[in-house]
Amino acid sequence: MSRRALCARPGCQGATVAWLTYDYAGQRVWLDDSPSDAGDQWALCGGHAGRLRPPQGWALVDRRVVRPGRYEPPASLVS
Repeated sequence: MSRRALCARPGCQGATVAWLTYDYAGQRVWLDDSPSDAGDQWALCGGHAGRLRPPQGWALVDRRVVRPGRYEPPASLVS
């Protein structure tokens, strides 16, 4: 299952390449290639997904499959 969307970061018009899911109780953040049915999820462009840093003490689990050519810079960086 995949959804077409724009990055959830305010002001960013980048195409979605990753989905952010988080668990407050478990202090974990996951990045996936496509959305799942569980939890709150946020679409992220390649730039924002690549720069994502979880809160201090949280674990980041990147479950994306690397696929060449998928990165698209945020629209604000495109001239």
